[in-house]
Amino acid sequence: MIETSLSSRTPIQWLACRLALAASAAALADWLFFDRAGVGLSLALFLGAVGLLTILVNPIRASRQLRIAAAAALILALLAVMENVSWLSFLLVIGATLMFAQVMTFGDSGVWPSQLRRACNLLFVGPFWLIGDILRARRLSRSRSRTVQPAGTLVAWIAPIGLFLVFLSLFATANPVIEDWVGLLDPRRGFELVSPIRILFWLMIACLIWPFIHLRRPLEPAQRKAPASASQKDDGALLGADAVLRSLFLFNALFAVQTSLDTAYLWGGLALPHGLTYAAYAHRGAYPLLATAVLAAGFALVAMRPGGPAERSRYIKPLVLIFVAQNVMLVLSSMFRTALYVDAYSFSELRLAAMIWMGLVAVGLMLITIQIAARKSNKWLLDANALAAVATLYLCCFLNFPHLVATYNVTHCAETSGAGPALDIDYLVSLGPQAIPAYDRYVRLYAERTGRRPPREEKFARASARAAIADIDWRSWTFRGWRLKRYFDTNPQGAAPTSSDASGNR
Repeated sequence: MIETSLSSRTPIQWLACRLALAASAAALADWLFFDRAGVGLSLALFLGAVGLLTILVNPIRASRQLRIAAAAALILALLAVMENVSWLSFLLVIGATLMFAQVMTFGDSGVWPSQLRRACNLLFVGPFWLIGDILRARRLSRSRSRTVQPAGTLVAWIAPIGLFLVFLSLFATANPVIEDWVGLLDPRRGFELVSPIRILFWLMIACLIWPFIHLRRPLEPAQRKAPASASQKDDGALLGADAVLRSLFLFNALFAVQTSLDTAYLWGGLALPHGLTYAAYAHRGAYPLLATAVLAAGFALVAMRPGGPAERSRYIKPLVLIFVAQNVMLVLSSMFRTALYVDAYSFSELRLAAMIWMGLVAVGLMLITIQIAARKSNKWLLDANALAAVATLYLCCFLNFPHLVATYNVTHCAETSGAGPALDIDYLVSLGPQAIPAYDRYVRLYAERTGRRPPREEKFARASARAAIADIDWRSWTFRGWRLKRYFDTNPQGAAPTSSDASGNR
């Protein structure tokens, strides 16, 4: 391990070695990111190198099972950013890298929220830790005996470097290949590459990477110990057993009315009042009902908290279970409302994200039900909800939202299926290059159905997208971009014209 060799050095040598590692990381970042058009595979390579550097220069205190889990989480996050670089995949891979460093170095120390908070602090403490380590190394070096003077150390390098340069000049005179190599090492070329922006970039990377090179536990603030009687204090009239019980009676009655109306109008097909369409009814209630379910889940947690009113009344627990079940029905109704609105006005990325969020809320409500029925702890509920949220966000990194939305809209539009809403070409183009395969399919289906090409075509989007993908280098490679490039290679002209269209153009 590098950590073992670093620990045996003097403070100045220790600092020099770690500064060299920071400079190496900055050089790698310069090669991968500086003055590049985009990021892709380069981001995965750099963060993978950061994770490897962390475990090489810091002591590993995690157990074997924890090491495997942390390494697997980091690899999965790197795969997500290799699929496509988005804000979601970027945040996930940054979080996985920070947690990997925290867990591998300090092991299972405390609950995961506090570990996540300490890991996030690594993004901001780099400059302070770097300056502090430089000052500390200088102070320690002065306090030790100076058996070897710095001047003597410098003098000891004169002969080796001088003779090396003499031999190099002789070899350059005798060998034209070495002469070309020496020409590439012209110092003037190095000065041409130096710029204030590049120097600032190197300093920024060095500050960001320094906490991973010298990872140490930050000081924890002293925790105040609550009085023994605080946990046994009565909640009073506001959140006492009587207030919660009365609230549950009122809430269950109100939610039953809402569920009955949705069952009658949405699921049962009952005629709506005059002037109100199913699409308007669905769109008007989807998001407010979802917010209602989230607030209701919070109330259920308050009612069932340890030492709360549920332990002082035998009626609260069954009423809370009924309340949570009605909220699950409320979320399902919100999803159905959104589906009705999509049928009337097409799909969009926001509506797809809303349906995923609704499903996640439904899972959270079911977990609350399991916690209440099985008498699980609040820690179990927190861990289960966090795992469900992270798993959902991770899977969303592999969902091609523009392609899914465009494919759905093309398949269900009036121009291709004979039913549904008209295809919104402007929105289809705004989805970006990933919607081009669906657009080509629209052109082909429209031609098969009508015998002619669509009245409006957007060929410019295809040409610009293909040119943009062809110009990227390997650093910006992503699996999603590679699939689109492969589609362009196999379909260079897009949807081919029909025979009737071709004959009409002669």
